[in-house]
Amino acid sequence: MKRREFLELLGMPALTQRRKRRGRHPAAPPDTRWRFSLDARARWSLARAGVTAVRDAEIAIELAALPRFTLADLESARRFRTGSRRSGEGTWTIVGLLNGLEVTAQFEDDDRPVVTVRVRGLEGPRDLVAIHFTGGVSVAQTRAWINGYQSWSSCRMAELAPGTDVTGHWQLALFGGMGGRGGRGPGTGDRGPGLAFAFGETDGSAGEFRLTGRVLDAVGRFNHRAVSLDQVAAVSSLTILPSADPLGALGADAAARAGPLRPDTPAGWCSWYELYERVTEDDVVAAIETARGQFDPRGFRLIQVDDGFQRAAGDWDTNEKFPHGHRWLTDRIHAAGFEAGLWMAPFAVTARSGIPSIHPEWLLLDDTGQPLKFDVQAHWGGQAYGIDASQRVVQDWLRNLTRHAVDEWGYDYLKLDFLYYGARGGRPERGASGHEAVRAGLRALREGAGRAFVLGCGAPLQHSLGLVDGMRIGGDVDASWGGIQPGVSAAMQRAHWHGRAWRNDPDAVVVREPMSLDEGRAWASAVAISGQMTIASDRLDRLPADRIEILQRAMPAAPVRGRALDLLGTEAARAPALLAGDVTLAALPRRWRFMAGDDASWSDPALDDAGWEDLEVGIPWERAGRPGLDGYAWYRAKFNAPRRPPAGRLTLALGKIDDADETFVNGVRVGATGAMPPAYRAEWQTYRQYDVPGEAIQWGAPNVVAVRVYDGGGDGGMWRLLRDAPPSRLLCRQHDDWWTIGLFNWDNDERHLTADLAGAGVAGPLAAYDVWKAQRLADVSSRISLAVAPRSAAIIALRRPRRAPFVIGSSRHIIQGIVDIDDERWDARRHVLAGKSTQLDGRPYAITLALPPGFRPRRCIANVECTLADVTARSARLEMIGQREDVVWEVDFQ
Repeated sequence: MKRREFLELLGMPALTQRRKRRGRHPAAPPDTRWRFSLDARARWSLARAGVTAVRDAEIAIELAALPRFTLADLESARRFRTGSRRSGEGTWTIVGLLNGLEVTAQFEDDDRPVVTVRVRGLEGPRDLVAIHFTGGVSVAQTRAWINGYQSWSSCRMAELAPGTDVTGHWQLALFGGMGGRGGRGPGTGDRGPGLAFAFGETDGSAGEFRLTGRVLDAVGRFNHRAVSLDQVAAVSSLTILPSADPLGALGADAAARAGPLRPDTPAGWCSWYELYERVTEDDVVAAIETARGQFDPRGFRLIQVDDGFQRAAGDWDTNEKFPHGHRWLTDRIHAAGFEAGLWMAPFAVTARSGIPSIHPEWLLLDDTGQPLKFDVQAHWGGQAYGIDASQRVVQDWLRNLTRHAVDEWGYDYLKLDFLYYGARGGRPERGASGHEAVRAGLRALREGAGRAFVLGCGAPLQHSLGLVDGMRIGGDVDASWGGIQPGVSAAMQRAHWHGRAWRNDPDAVVVREPMSLDEGRAWASAVAISGQMTIASDRLDRLPADRIEILQRAMPAAPVRGRALDLLGTEAARAPALLAGDVTLAALPRRWRFMAGDDASWSDPALDDAGWEDLEVGIPWERAGRPGLDGYAWYRAKFNAPRRPPAGRLTLALGKIDDADETFVNGVRVGATGAMPPAYRAEWQTYRQYDVPGEAIQWGAPNVVAVRVYDGGGDGGMWRLLRDAPPSRLLCRQHDDWWTIGLFNWDNDERHLTADLAGAGVAGPLAAYDVWKAQRLADVSSRISLAVAPRSAAIIALRRPRRAPFVIGSSRHIIQGIVDIDDERWDARRHVLAGKSTQLDGRPYAITLALPPGFRPRRCIANVECTLADVTARSARLEMIGQREDVVWEVDFQ
């Protein structure tokens, strides 16, 4: 017997390993896997090579009307570990009984460590409220990405200072140094690895994260789900993803769960954002005809009819505004070369549809046992109710609805809205949670839709994963500078989902007045850099040519995935305040005097407002004590100004006001946003910061601010104090040596913006090209720095220079080269640059060439009329007539 075999027989493998290391064999690689460990009280930690990600966490079960209990409280508990000794991987499992329940907790070691808890009733029914995963996170976190619950819910970056208390949903990302280890995570802009968490899409619970300091309470909330012998177990699962790029890890985790995606990212038109519920059949036909003349169907593919066509919510056939019906309209759309899309809110029904009276057993109920009321929409048929998608008969109805829309009505694309209705309420006989119900309903809708593209909207994000092709990832935009900014924020904050979980829809690209050309170009450019769904929603037949051109250059959606270089920035609330530059001269109170109604004399600083209400600002007035209030109201507040006026510009920061305002300081009108009736225009997402003339301030004395507000419906008032400015530096990579960067100035004054290209992995030197000005700029290296005009964006293409002439830009698309430059090659023997341009859209077409020193173009040859223009020592432009056929071109040089 050999010595090594003898030692192993004696159970002494360590000696044999030491002998191996003394020989020629290399040392074993370090253990890179994250592993769970459990202490005697079933508290768990997750660590790797001495670095701890989660420490001393407990799992607690919450039942209605009973105290919480933890795994340590289980009776007849068994603990065992399964797996491979050789790899060290395995699964810790704890099973025990308590309160008539069987609780199973599994801790799975893997590249994606997962904790799964199952609760099964052994008698019964018991009312399960939540499962808590609570412990300390050992990340030296400085920031957290906080996600909202559904499509329209905002997400944001939060600074995690001591005492911070923040709440998010489904996914959470923490940024910072773990265990003191350095490094730089891709796309984070922060030092050190981070940590990400995600709840499962098939869970019966909705995942919620509450961070209080360094203590994380990750909660799977069931909202009172029955567990009993005749019900399947209730499940909540938490995946933990330590990563240098936590948002990237969340995107990869979502991709693994969602499965393969459709390859296409839709682009086209929908009827909502100018026509709203007033849309008619003639409006859609006008859009079809304009699109056929102005856009290439290979890039602009979709004509989608939105809310306003239906007889009622629940009866999705056409009303009198669409007299020819669905099939006639989809035939017109298809004949023009486009795909047809339809909006529906499948979980919503009103009395006019007949469903509440015919099938009252379908309706979701509130806590009092009455039908749960949702929105009131006159064009839906009045009061809307939700239907219980946990019932098989309701699932059959939903499946037949989408099948009929696709097979009988002829639609290729379905926008399914207000999906969160299905997750609310309940019924006494129902065992499933609302989250299980909405997923079951979505599955039925998906099955019925078959080959059609399904877009989720107003959707619970967690439970939609794997069942939709696209997802609205932000709230509604409007045609204003403030109205498009939340869309930019959402596109960047949730960019890690695009092309992984689904195709992101950042909402409509609106470019009509009152937006300026620069504002429209900035919004279209942000969507183009994101690579996300690109859906126009102005009245195409009324847009002037320069606005149409913005949309033409945004179609199709570019196959890129943009990111923000300054995503991790956070802000503190400065409003309401009087500012001198960046210095706060006087902070205004958080509680103002308030009066509903309208009277021009209420701007007078001498007015006695002692009899007015006292109302908090920073939340809608409905939540501050005036529910149901619409129309006019006034706010008034006092502040003391310093004795001496400062040098420089004075501004009054108020925050966001829903919908329109006029603002006065000591009776002097200093600004207004939106428009009051009769020319009503809402700008509820625009941050108000107005210039104040120095002579309007009473220095060393009390001053009065009065704000007149008009709210046209829904929430109203001085509703948010944070500015919520979107990122200013957006970057995408379209080829190995070609990038597009956008520098966005969200301010009302010119800004000098700088981006660290080297830090973003874009090494210089780089040739630079201004996309909208069609000019070659000075070459850049590790940084780019430009003065950007107010309320606009500089969109710059960057390409690694070559020794021979090369393409630096074209007029076809905002993202340079990726849509149209199909082939580009340099013939050194003939001194000829040749190429092929595809996916042209009929507009006059131009290519800009970058010229190294010593090269001068002599002529251009193409299969269409071609001329050379604007020839300089550094660049030249090829101009070709407009067509949609491919162009083969070449330029020869001296």
